[in-house]
Amino acid sequence: MNSATAISGSGIDQAEIKFLVEKNADGIIVIDENGTVLFANPAAEQIFGRQAELLIGRPIGIPFIAGDTAEIAIHKPDGVQVDAEIRIVETTWERQPARLASLRDISARKAAEERLRHAAKMEAVGLLTAGIAHDFNNLLTVVLGNLESAQRRFADADPVLLRTLENASRGARQAAKLTEKLLAFARRKPLEPRVLDVNMLVSGMSELLQRTLGEQIVVRTKLAEDPWKVEIDPTELEAAILNLAVNARDAMPSGGQLLIETANVEIAPPYPITNLDVAAGPYVLITVSDSGTGMTPDILQKVFEPFFTTKARERGTGLGLSQVYGFIKQSGGHVKLYSEPGIGTSAKLYLPRVLDAEAPSWIPPVETAAHVPRGKPGEKVLVVEDEDDVRNYTASSLRELGYGVFEAIDATSALEILERENDISLLFTDLGLPGGMDGRVLVDRAREMRASMQTLITTAYAASALVHEGRLDAEIELLSKPFSYSALAARIRGLLDRRKGQRESRILVVEDEFLLQMFVADILTDAGFVPVQAASASEGLTKFRAEFGELAGAIIDLGLPDRRGDELVADIRAVRSDLPIILATGYADDKVRRRFAQDDRVTILSKPFESDGLLAALRRFGVRVNSE
Repeated sequence: MNSATAISGSGIDQAEIKFLVEKNADGIIVIDENGTVLFANPAAEQIFGRQAELLIGRPIGIPFIAGDTAEIAIHKPDGVQVDAEIRIVETTWERQPARLASLRDISARKAAEERLRHAAKMEAVGLLTAGIAHDFNNLLTVVLGNLESAQRRFADADPVLLRTLENASRGARQAAKLTEKLLAFARRKPLEPRVLDVNMLVSGMSELLQRTLGEQIVVRTKLAEDPWKVEIDPTELEAAILNLAVNARDAMPSGGQLLIETANVEIAPPYPITNLDVAAGPYVLITVSDSGTGMTPDILQKVFEPFFTTKARERGTGLGLSQVYGFIKQSGGHVKLYSEPGIGTSAKLYLPRVLDAEAPSWIPPVETAAHVPRGKPGEKVLVVEDEDDVRNYTASSLRELGYGVFEAIDATSALEILERENDISLLFTDLGLPGGMDGRVLVDRAREMRASMQTLITTAYAASALVHEGRLDAEIELLSKPFSYSALAARIRGLLDRRKGQRESRILVVEDEFLLQMFVADILTDAGFVPVQAASASEGLTKFRAEFGELAGAIIDLGLPDRRGDELVADIRAVRSDLPIILATGYADDKVRRRFAQDDRVTILSKPFESDGLLAALRRFGVRVNSE
């Protein structure tokens, strides 16, 4: 029940009213017909920021209409604004008609509602920008790719033409950076978090910052003695700090000071209560402060919105701070800006501490010369992409790099090709495909068919299909659009070289005796191999068909429950004539020995055997024992 309703009515005198309202949590005032205050309780003193004696006897300046409930803004003497809900009822005071108003401070509720509205608006804008970035990145893949191709083909052409191509490429790369910022704001950019020491990262940026900001800006750092470790994408964190530094430079046109600080902090209530998007706990704080012009409160409320900028039209995109905002939020952190006109701005980045973290896994990269690796004879790539221009560019680039290429426009067509073509080395698929099966599902299906086949997904943005809790799923290999010719070449080559390493370590073991199968598997594991185990000829053939191109060898028992081991060897030979095979048996008659006498890639190993004998047989085939 509203407190004003509880004490209204002509039958209640002044003493009764005072008794009821003195301790009431709501602010209560009584006014006469002329609007002069007759009474104010202690809660009202808090809301108005004035003692009762300064209120009583003075006009309050608030419209009082009985029966109304309204929201008003009350300005305290110290400049603080209080949002209050007011309800008016008729009453009497000292036997004279009066009005009683109850006031409830709703500032916290209004602030929370505003934060929720702002968060909803940012989410809606994020969805829109992600969609725009997706379409633009597909287009930019084609534009950048063909410009790169033209530059390679006309490397010896007229310098004017080459300059024209380079200018076009530069513009396209700038457009790609803008879409990357859009994705960062929308929290759709795949992150690659690493455990790192923020002091090492900030110190490593000193030269870059000074070169970027110019001589008029003095860059200083104040680093924590022993900062906690954080797990975050180092490239994106560097970009965030650089964005803040560039904004600070623009706010100091006549020069000034930029200070970057690191500290260990604990966020505790009531801060998470008034800032609903941050959790209590330990954080590493990076603060970037400037001595610039500062911002007014109305501008400060809008700075994280994409495309909002106070700079001249030709000087800013309005995406720098929105990129910082999206990246920090996606990383589970918190960002807060403090600014006063004429004093400067401080941007605070709160990064969650990694508890029980080991030594940092990230160190500053060392620049190396650019190299475009090529394909090797016999390597084939299946490209799955429904956008014709993107697929044509990708396929032509891979052919130029020396790969054999198959093309498909959807997952169904791709699976048909994989069933038909047994020697495809790598599947390269777009995430968004028509027909109800996306690239992620296609990759899973392909791995079921061929467990060790390398896969690579490309997408304009990863969305929730590949990214969870702000980071790329561990088993996913991703090449983001737009990608360059050299990036495509390097990523494909790296995955295929990894595949070669896997192939050198996988051994098929077909043995129906469980203890003997485990004995052989343990020998292989200790030697650095990966055993692929089967207990019958039919199971062995199924696993061979799934991994036939990835196996370094096979160890097959001669006496299997469903078929003889030498018959399984014949099935394997029909597909792979070069696979080293050890035929293990307690007794091999002359017929078996004669059958394989002409096959120098088959040897018969008599049971019982020891680990040295088994590994020696593999070495005779040239199979590298990885533990050595």
